[in-house]
Amino acid sequence: MRSWGILFFIFLFSANSFSEAVFVPPEAIKVTTRGKNRQPVFVSDTSFIFVSQSRDTHNEPQLYFRDLEQGKEKRITHQRGQLANGFYQDKSGHIFYSSTTDEEKETPYVLKNVINRFPSSVKNDSFFHIDFAPQELYQSRIDGTEIQRVTEHSGFDGFPAYDPEKKHLYFSRWQNGQISIYAKSLTRSLAPWKVSKTSGHDIGLKYSPNGNQFVWSRFSPDFRSSQIVSAGTDLKDPDYVTLDSGVSWSPTWHPNGKSVIYSARTGRMRDYDLFEVSMDGSCKRQLTGYAGDEFFPTVSPDGKTILFTSTMSGGEHIYKIRYPSALECPKAQ
Repeated sequence: MRSWGILFFIFLFSANSFSEAVFVPPEAIKVTTRGKNRQPVFVSDTSFIFVSQSRDTHNEPQLYFRDLEQGKEKRITHQRGQLANGFYQDKSGHIFYSSTTDEEKETPYVLKNVINRFPSSVKNDSFFHIDFAPQELYQSRIDGTEIQRVTEHSGFDGFPAYDPEKKHLYFSRWQNGQISIYAKSLTRSLAPWKVSKTSGHDIGLKYSPNGNQFVWSRFSPDFRSSQIVSAGTDLKDPDYVTLDSGVSWSPTWHPNGKSVIYSARTGRMRDYDLFEVSMDGSCKRQLTGYAGDEFFPTVSPDGKTILFTSTMSGGEHIYKIRYPSALECPKAQ
């Protein structure tokens, strides 16, 4: 009887193990080949802008435009210094981005170490893939013309987001040992004002497709953990979209405004993968699971394609996958 009991237990354990569906990531197509590439942002269903560096013609990061159908690309910016965080403002044909161009000329050498004094976790943890060097925000046409400097600040200003109704530019600013979200009017001569309150750090604000909400990453004071949070356009009383251990960051909206796609490394995960979560946090699913990190996702306006940065081939490159069927919460039994 004991042997039959053992066999039954083994059968039951095996059946339960195989009853759980094994996640198989979709085929990922490599979109970029030259240099190191990151932070794609869709311009249309078949084109996007991105940050590229380590090219034959330049080593420092610059913005590029790429056509997915024709496979052709064009360099947009030709500025000196480190350039990052490109953002496309679709209705006016403008882009916002951050750059060290003027900071490198204006910041005295003796102050650079003070301005760049970040927690050791920022410098040592590879998940960031972000340079927090002193930089300003700029605006230009998508072809790189009509460049205008937007902020004046001795320190880091980055991750721009735009509210077309209020005509306010939002961004993350490092000041007094903390990264907070600030706002600046593009129609009135007012100094930027702080709009987020937390003991941690707020990074990567994204404006919702329906125009009534923001999402962003809220990091702990030591940068060792973070969650995705959301709030109305006044950014008051944010709600937590995720409540996982580890790091959840770099969110982007699905065009339907009902879910957010983000990068996370939680629990015993070795790499950062992409996930999708409903805005009320009630259902979540994994989207990628490759060997390497995936971060900075963006979804095409028609909701059919996801672009993201990945290290699966060694260096940073941009890949694309098809967006699966709409996220649906499992029905209660």
